[in-house]
Amino acid sequence: MNFFEHQTRARRRTGLLVVYFTLALLLTMAAVNLAGLLAWHWLLQPISLAAWLRSPAALWLAGITLLVVAGGSAVRFWQLRGGGSALAGMLQARRIDPDTHLAEERQLVNVVEEMAIASGIPVPQLFVLDNEPAINALVAGFRPTETSVIVTRGALQQLDRDELQGVIAHEFSHVFNADMRLNLRLIAALAGILAIGKTGEFLMHSMRYGSHRSGRNNGAAAVFVVGAALMAIGYIGLFFGRLIKAAISRQRELLADAGSVQFTRNPAGIAGALIRIRNGDGSHLNSRHAEDMSHMCFGETLTFRLRGLLATHPSVDERLAALGTPWLARARVDARQRSATATAPAPESAPAQTHAFAETATAMAAAMPPVARAADTVGTVTPAHLGYARRIHESIPEHLHTALHRSDEAELVMYALVLSVSDGAPGVLLDTLALPPASAERVSQRLRQIQALGTRLRLPLADLAIPALKQAPQADRDRLLARLDTLIRADQRVTLFEFVLTHILADHLGHGAHRNPTVAFRSYRPLAADIRLLLSVMVHASGARDDTATRQFRGLSAAVLPPGTALLPISECKLDALSRALQRLARLTPLLKAGLVDACADAVLADGRVQVAEAELLRAVCTLLDCPMPPLFTSDQTT
Repeated sequence: MNFFEHQTRARRRTGLLVVYFTLALLLTMAAVNLAGLLAWHWLLQPISLAAWLRSPAALWLAGITLLVVAGGSAVRFWQLRGGGSALAGMLQARRIDPDTHLAEERQLVNVVEEMAIASGIPVPQLFVLDNEPAINALVAGFRPTETSVIVTRGALQQLDRDELQGVIAHEFSHVFNADMRLNLRLIAALAGILAIGKTGEFLMHSMRYGSHRSGRNNGAAAVFVVGAALMAIGYIGLFFGRLIKAAISRQRELLADAGSVQFTRNPAGIAGALIRIRNGDGSHLNSRHAEDMSHMCFGETLTFRLRGLLATHPSVDERLAALGTPWLARARVDARQRSATATAPAPESAPAQTHAFAETATAMAAAMPPVARAADTVGTVTPAHLGYARRIHESIPEHLHTALHRSDEAELVMYALVLSVSDGAPGVLLDTLALPPASAERVSQRLRQIQALGTRLRLPLADLAIPALKQAPQADRDRLLARLDTLIRADQRVTLFEFVLTHILADHLGHGAHRNPTVAFRSYRPLAADIRLLLSVMVHASGARDDTATRQFRGLSAAVLPPGTALLPISECKLDALSRALQRLARLTPLLKAGLVDACADAVLADGRVQVAEAELLRAVCTLLDCPMPPLFTSDQTT
């Protein structure tokens, strides 16, 4: 199953969530009415079930229950409307400064940056739960290209680099498997069901306080009984909430574990993290929101009774066994060593384990199906991609890397990137921004550094800068985007890279960047003109001309456009029109996006080579379509 199939299945699971939520709501309404009936029968006057159901009180209780559940869900959904960063705020997680000097945080930044470059998405925002000593992590967001990674302090302090990479690869699998959006919606839906119990708790406390002041009467007693019943119903809601989360998320964890091994080809990483959880301090969280996010985390956040029915994760032993039997045996040996002596050494480093169990890694790697189409690489990472990302990461000079981690300096680097591809004199173009002299001089310095690096690092520099730029207030982001537009238009010419850069930055720094585009088109037909423009731009960007371009376009468009559709001349391929076309194409159903990605990638690979400008345009198209596209290699390319 590839990225697009996962996206489609996730939308179906959203429908399943609606069904579960509706059933839970109906059962909750029935239970609340039963509590109301019993309270009326015992404390006021006897009443039959039929008479109760026809009474205004039953209708009022049903309406109030619906209002409480819908209101609780709406409030939580509103709290999480900002996506992953909003969830981090709710959890009181601390944002990790990309320029952090703490060794364990610096290691996390490096691992996440490499994984992001390898998978073709901007670097996620990073957060840490400082008060959580256990090992755990989660990823959240509404879009695959707009995510936040949250880790516990225990994960930073206890995991070595390979283990941390295994955990992060697991979380990236959730991104590509379309689990994030469903997980956030699940939090909001279940918050409404749990609101019934909180309402009962409020009624009980208010009646207990009021009885001390005015004495108890039948009405107050009835309210107290209803409150107690609502608290009991709240526990029923909690049971159904856990059941829903278990039904939706348990198998997703095994799939994400397999994805981690596929990405890294190093089962020792994720296995080592699981062994530390199994034999160490576990993964349970102290946060009062541990219940809310139990289905989102790398490990279990709570202790479950009826574990086989309600657990959101398979047991650690099951997960280790799924990675290969040697890992479960290794965990048991490690546990015996820990119990034998209080000074037992920590588990061996991941590289040593990799050597010991290389056979397992080889077997799992061999089991992965070969990639037949470019669309199949979307949402995947291979060792070649990770190696490429590591080389890119190491190629960036330390002083430039540091600048990308500071919002003010990262802004100047973006200006320098535009100047590096402009035709005009840099000094004259810079004057259009009216920057302070010191800032203008730093832009000139960054320009010289970027020009010395060559072209292949241009887009990675922007990807690495995005987390720092996101930390700026929205007004500063808007100013940056406006200045970039001014700078680009100052020489009366918009290059492909300028188009790519500004659209990627606007997609991640503009208003509503976290919002997921809704599906509006389930056929190529109403978008034929947009697809024709996109494929024509891709053909012309590949360098094909005349008959070669016509034949290439005909081959690319055969599966997505009506027969006989002609290639647009280069004079009609305007970038502004392309921008509008991509906004509409982003609202295609996921499976249809796969055909577009394949066609665009085929245009890039038509001459057997991947030129930098082609790769940059392909990456921009995939980003705006919300398809995380890793670096595209030909059969004889490794960089």
